[in-house]
Order: sequence, then structure tokens, then C-alpha cells
Amino acid sequence: GETWHDSYAWMGSLSDAAAMRHMDVHMEAEEKYAEACLAAAGADRLARKLQLEMASRLASDACTPPARWGPWLYYRRADEGKQYPVLCRRSAALHGEFVSYSDPSAGFDFTAGKRIEQKLVDYNKEAERFGGYSYEELSEVSPDHRFIAYTMYDKDKDSFTLMIRDLVTGTLCDKPRADRVSNISWAMDGKALVYIVTNEDRRPYRLFCSIIGSNKDDILMLEEPDENIYLNIRHTKDFRFITLNVFSDTHSKVYLIRASDPLSRMTLVWEGESQVHCIVEHHHGHLYLFTDAAREGVCVNSHYLMQCDVESPGPKSWKNVFLEEPGIILEDVDFCNTHMVLILRQGRKLRLCSVNLPLPENIQVPAHLSDFHPLDLPLPDHVCQILSGPNYDYYSSTMRFTISSPVVCIYFCCLS
Repeated sequence: GETWHDSYAWMGSLSDAAAMRHMDVHMEAEEKYAEACLAAAGADRLARKLQLEMASRLASDACTPPARWGPWLYYRRADEGKQYPVLCRRSAALHGEFVSYSDPSAGFDFTAGKRIEQKLVDYNKEAERFGGYSYEELSEVSPDHRFIAYTMYDKDKDSFTLMIRDLVTGTLCDKPRADRVSNISWAMDGKALVYIVTNEDRRPYRLFCSIIGSNKDDILMLEEPDENIYLNIRHTKDFRFITLNVFSDTHSKVYLIRASDPLSRMTLVWEGESQVHCIVEHHHGHLYLFTDAAREGVCVNSHYLMQCDVESPGPKSWKNVFLEEPGIILEDVDFCNTHMVLILRQGRKLRLCSVNLPLPENIQVPAHLSDFHPLDLPLPDHVCQILSGPNYDYYSSTMRFTISSPVVCIYFCCLS
């Protein structure tokens, strides 16, 4: 029979802009109170000591390893004293001669008469546009390297806002600038962007196509009214197709959209039970499906790879690529134009091996892995995890992986 009054219930009103502004003021007051209490206890001196100790161990010129895609090397670096990184690129042709890893922004191309580094997006300036605090969730450079589409968190709306920046002029495009965007994929060689919008309950339910430079409204390609169904998109590495995953508590489906004509009819290529992992890739007329779905109604506890013809796709067209072999588990697969690279686990040991593509016509799938003459790549001792890196360049035979062990974590490039 007792009743309590929750004086902080207003904090649950996430859609109330006034309440959220009040939340910011309240949190700022709480932070100042905490700082005052810590200073009174002498903790501020300890904090300064820890900051100095950590600063001496942190590189001020932090930079991600440059990832090559086409004629460019893309990387993110942090300017000293800045909170957010800067997305940059530089010509791969000048990589070996001019680039300094200790100072990635240094260097001048005397032939072109300009600095080597191009700043694409300064996320410090982006944060200022959103009231001083923001962060990026998604970013995709167009396949022609002309535009970048990215989403930034807007704390006032409590959602992610989509923007497109012209990398030649550095200006933002007028459209699309949608809110609550959860996925993006380029189409028509960078002339169109396909994206998914969530509803107020954060369920991805609408699929749009925006023609870059057009004054027309973005085209609604699909709207899913069922509250139990979610949408997700990704492009294949060769940018030929966009895959649309439709999943719910009862089923999963994958549709294929031609990137050259995204408004054409979608094709159902796979369907199965709910809550399964499905990634579709394309290579020279064949689709590859990497999944952990049940096989003939029998649940599995690992992933496997299937193949079908892109001209006659369908849920019943898939064939296994590899025969099951005791003790060998396929953990991941990555593709480029000439090879597929497999991450395998045999007992407690991990393997990283490449297989030539296209697969030999004289071998009927499914077949044993050994029939494809895989090339095993040398690994350090005591490897406990291998993760595929940002292998954006589909037409490069150099692929990057992150290899971890109890004593070291390194970036590892393999040349197929």
C-alpha cells in the first residue's frame, strides 16, 4: 500500500526535446559537483599525475595504418590536443617516396603544387556543428571516390543524421539529409545512395534511394509495416549488387538488388529460419553465401560457404562449396578479384589460407578443401584470433588481417 514518487521519471522522455535539454543541464551540474568533491579530497592532484604518466606512453601522432583503395590510401589520424580524428587520404603513387608515418600530414607534391594529404572529414568540426558532442556511426566512400556518405549522432534528436560530402569541393550536398539512418550503400557507381531509416522505436523499416545531385525527393523502395520485421543492407565488395536482409523472429530472407539499377525488381536469393548470420558476396557471375543457417533442417554450430549462379539465383539453387571435414571449422572468409581467403580452426590451431578464384571448372562442388590446392600463409606462434581487416579494394591481391596472440597484436598483410 505504499507509494513512491520518482523525481527523475522525466529522464525517460527521450522524445521530449525540452526534457533532453534539461537532462544536459542536470548532467553538467552533476559533473561539476563530482569534480568539486574530488578536488576537496585531493583527487585532482592524483588525476594530473595519472594523466602525465599516460601521456608519456601515448603517441601524439596516432594514425591508423593506411588502407589502399584504388588510387588512394585512406587513413584516420588524430591531431594533438583534439578530441576527434580526421579522415584523410593521399595518392598511393606517392606512398613510398614522400610519406612519413611519424608525421602523416607532412609532405608536398611539387609536381602538382599542393600538399600530399587531403583532409576529407574533420570530425572535430563535425562535433561543433552538433553542439560540441557527436560521433560517427557509418561512413562509405563512393566507388568513384567523389563522395563520402556518413552519419553523425545528433544528441538533440537522439538519432543519427545522414550527410553526403563532395570530396572535390569539400562541401555538403543538399540531399539526402535524413534522420534515424541505420544502413547505407552506394549504387550506380556513386551516382545514387541507398539507405535505411528506422522508426521511433529504432526498428529499421524503410528503404530509400537518393539520386545524387537530383532535386527530386528520395524514392521509397520498400516499407515494412510489420513491427517484428527488420531490414538491413550491404553492398558486395565489387559494388555490383546490394543485398537486403529481411529478418524477424520467425524467418530470414535475403534479396538481391542490382546496383546499376537499384529501382528494378528485387530478387529473393535465400530464405531460412530466424536469427542466422548471412553474408552474400559476388564474384564473376557467382554468388557466395557465408552463413550458419540450419542444413536441411538440422541446426549447425559453425559457418559454411555455399555458391549459386547469379543468373538463376533462388533459395533452392545453393550448393555447398566445401565438404564437411572432421575437426575443420570455417570461421570467416574474405574475397578479392583473384582469391578467397579462409580463416580456419583445426583443434586449437588457426589457419589462414587462400584459394584461387574463379574455382576450377573441372571440380564439382562440394569438394574437399584440399582439392582446391589452398596456399597456407605463415603465422606467428600462439595465434588465438584472426580478424579480417578493412579490405576495401576488391581488385587488389593484398589483403590485411589483424592477428592476436597472448603476447602481441599485429597487422598482417598477405600477398596472394
